[in-house]
Amino acid sequence: MASSSPWEEMEENYFVCPICLDNLKDPRLLPCLHRYCRPCLAPIVGRHHGEFDCPMCKTACVIPENGVDGFKTDFHVQNMLEFIALQKSVKSEESQTCKGCKKKETVIAYCFKCKGFLCDQWYQFHLDNDIFQDHKDHVLLLADIIDKKLSLQKLASLKIAPRCHVHTEKPAEVCCETCNNLPICMVCSNHGKHKGHRISDVKETAMKERAKIRKVVGRVEQYQAKVYNLPRRLEEARERLGRSLSEEKDKLQSQYQEKLEQINKMMKETDDLLAERKAKIQKKEIEELTELHKERSLELGAAAKKINERFDELENEVKRRCKSYREEQEQIFGEKIANLEDKLVLLDQAATVYRELIDTQGERAAKELADASSESEVRIRRIDNFTSTVSSILAAEDDWTDSQCLPDVSSASGPLEEELKRELLVRDTISAIDTRELPPVVDNVSITENPESVVEIDEIKHKDGFVMTAAADSRGVIVISGKASSTHAFVTAVDANGKLLWQKSFESTDKNLSHPKCYSAILSKKLSVNACTFNKVSIFHIHDGSVASTYDFRDEATHSTHGSDITNNWKETKRISCVTCDPANKDVYIGSINPRCKISREILVLNDKLKYKHTIVLPDDICWARDITFHRGHLLVCDCDEKAGYIVSVDKLNTEIVHRFTKPTLWDGDWYPAGVCTDSKEFIYIMWEAKVDNKWKHIVTQYSPDNHKLMLTKPVDDDAAALITTFIDGKEKLLVITRRTGKMYIYELVTG
Repeated sequence: MASSSPWEEMEENYFVCPICLDNLKDPRLLPCLHRYCRPCLAPIVGRHHGEFDCPMCKTACVIPENGVDGFKTDFHVQNMLEFIALQKSVKSEESQTCKGCKKKETVIAYCFKCKGFLCDQWYQFHLDNDIFQDHKDHVLLLADIIDKKLSLQKLASLKIAPRCHVHTEKPAEVCCETCNNLPICMVCSNHGKHKGHRISDVKETAMKERAKIRKVVGRVEQYQAKVYNLPRRLEEARERLGRSLSEEKDKLQSQYQEKLEQINKMMKETDDLLAERKAKIQKKEIEELTELHKERSLELGAAAKKINERFDELENEVKRRCKSYREEQEQIFGEKIANLEDKLVLLDQAATVYRELIDTQGERAAKELADASSESEVRIRRIDNFTSTVSSILAAEDDWTDSQCLPDVSSASGPLEEELKRELLVRDTISAIDTRELPPVVDNVSITENPESVVEIDEIKHKDGFVMTAAADSRGVIVISGKASSTHAFVTAVDANGKLLWQKSFESTDKNLSHPKCYSAILSKKLSVNACTFNKVSIFHIHDGSVASTYDFRDEATHSTHGSDITNNWKETKRISCVTCDPANKDVYIGSINPRCKISREILVLNDKLKYKHTIVLPDDICWARDITFHRGHLLVCDCDEKAGYIVSVDKLNTEIVHRFTKPTLWDGDWYPAGVCTDSKEFIYIMWEAKVDNKWKHIVTQYSPDNHKLMLTKPVDDDAAALITTFIDGKEKLLVITRRTGKMYIYELVTG
């Protein structure tokens, strides 16, 4: 990076204060290497206590004990600012007073030792007279300024060597490494307060610092191309996001139009069929009445009166029967029409909700891109500032400058490297969004009587453990979690054939917890959330199990980065009991239980970075949540203590029960809900368990998506622990996973 190029080629804003936008005055250097005028920085420092964020890059800067004066003066930049001032005065062509003759003559040079201009006579006197022997190397011809023949190396050579910080009348001779390369004289090194410190020659110190900074520069340069490429990547991401949003909206509109036409067609077919039935009834009625009239005519005679009365009764019976049939058909077809009209309303409502979902997700993705763009700009500014600073210092090829300035640059490089290592989130589409299909125009979804396959998964069999929950993404990756032993919880990912993809184990540090368990949920197409009863939550990449983020409620260091609003009461008395994700807002909902009293209605809400947002409290009728999931913006809650399943509305912090599910009555068991899930058609499935004849039994119930009517009750394996839905080979399946035996039953969901 060292260069002898003219110093005028340096960026002009390198010398400009970002606050007042004027040339720096008394420049103060922050740990991030950004510099500000002392008068501009002072009020910012004064408004904060302990630390403040750099206005340019938002790096946290600790405030020294003596405030703004504790920040080092950037002597390297200050020296260059002196040249800028000199350059401006020369270019202004104002008459200057010669330092030697004190006359306003035509000056041709400037002596940095005398700190004044020199006329031609005094310039020659400086060069020829031995009195000014030590001035010769510090004299600058003004023609060099005008012709722009100056390099940073030349400028550095003109400056006066620093003075001893104690004996200011003496030039510095060595550096005190113990005191951060402080320039001192030999008297200080041998007899003063620096006696016994690590003392080094300035050339030796400069060589060490140059070697050190070149290694740092090499590491930073590895990230440089990637960082400079970020704006292009982000712009391409914005374009892809726009296309993705448009495609999702077009897809939604196409679905809506298709289903709307389907409903309208079915309504027309129903109307036509009803009209056809009524026409047939009317035709039959006319035919029967006509036949009766013929018979009446033939039998009329002496007994005409009685015959008329009998045929009147027969005629009325035909009319009554036909009327009753018409009314029956009208009622049947009326219900079908009403059902279709309800589906039409539901379709409109769902389309509105999903449009809002797409807009919300698009806005969130756009904000993420905007945040990433802002962060990329900060990174670019930091790299530019770093490289400019290093280049200008090294280009001066001055030992004192290197020994004094490069240590600050090296110190700033650590946080910079850590920042550059961290990947920026660039989500450029909404393909990872849970954009569900619009409600189908179907009356029912049935479960096949027998499982189409039973998969053995050895990795979830644990001698002292068991399965608690499972979750699956749309590609058939199944994440199963639970207890592994008395000290460990586990999470295992398999495919639909039971093949192991990855497995994790978590050790509990809570000695009071004898059953460490783990619960899982799907956050997006790429991420799963796993929550352990010992109050630790992690987000994993579904494809390989690598950790994206972790939140430990009991770790104070974690609180400082994720938010400290979790109460001590939660940390000390609560245990995680379940977890789910809100597909619309990408929030994580964590249910809790108080082991002492078996009651806890609190549900923590974290964002997709596991930062705490708020806490919601379930209604008083609910004791604690064994399992939860989202359905049409509401929470489905399995309450083991009350042995009931609920639909709970969640409006910000307010909650309300909107429906209580019908309990099964099979085998006269006292059933309580153990798990809940939904399918793509929005039918709801609850797994219930009860002791029947001293043996645990499990059944699955299905409820309709609209009126939540109990549709079917199905016995499953007595060892069942978790149920989920997913797509395998393009078909939707219901999976039932056992607690201890390592079996996964796969049932097909049939639409009809």
